[in-house]
Amino acid sequence: MKTIIVDDEKAAVEIFKYEAKEIDEIDIEGVFYNGNDALEYDGIRDIDLAVLDIGLDKDMDGLELGSRIRDKNSNIMLIFITGDEKYAMEAIKCDAAGYIVKPYSTESLRYAVESARLLSKRNKKRVVARTFGYFDLFVDERPVMFKSAKAKELLAVLVDRQGGTVTTDQIIGTLWEDRPNDVSTQNLCCKICKTLQKELDDNGIGDMLITARGVRSLDTSKFECDLYKLLNGNRNVADRYIGEYMMEYSWAEDRAALLDRYLSTK
Repeated sequence: MKTIIVDDEKAAVEIFKYEAKEIDEIDIEGVFYNGNDALEYDGIRDIDLAVLDIGLDKDMDGLELGSRIRDKNSNIMLIFITGDEKYAMEAIKCDAAGYIVKPYSTESLRYAVESARLLSKRNKKRVVARTFGYFDLFVDERPVMFKSAKAKELLAVLVDRQGGTVTTDQIIGTLWEDRPNDVSTQNLCCKICKTLQKELDDNGIGDMLITARGVRSLDTSKFECDLYKLLNGNRNVADRYIGEYMMEYSWAEDRAALLDRYLSTK
């Protein structure tokens, strides 16, 4: 887990670094001696775990720092270090993955980190749709290698609809805008819909596609999506959008223009 440690005592930081060497799950990405420096760290949104000393300083203690870090990275796991066990309840109220009391052993740290790892894995959705730049779907952080480009494009259309329904006529008008909407094209559309279902089934995620007579949609609770996060006001995701949205599809240009206008008002 990509980890930062924030403690105003250098000796305490050195102890943590020494104990962390024995724990394979910890990959220290940053060491900070005050909360403001930690908050200004550019890579905070990519960090998996923050280990924070509760008694940092009077201006910003570890509990406040944890809350402010969560504003920047809602998925981060927090472990609090304290010299007084009376703060344990405060750590629990902050939904911390764990807390350890000084002086602590390697095993105590290992237990807290393992709890954080398991909680992070449970909270993280295994299916992720990426729309900024080119469109891709990931399952357990691995890209789905679609055999059918049209099936992948159909999925992109459904993702763009944000859980809304798409009719057969709408699919045809988007995927085959130059073809007549005749029986042959409708049969082709039906085939692509079945192909998409099979490709999703083969990757163990077939339940995200909802099909009724002539209508398709996605169960958006089954996956994460950068577009959805952006529209929900996630500032970290907004920083990643640089004006490129599903670049391989011409029909996505309208959405990109809407996103540009949306962000210009924020």
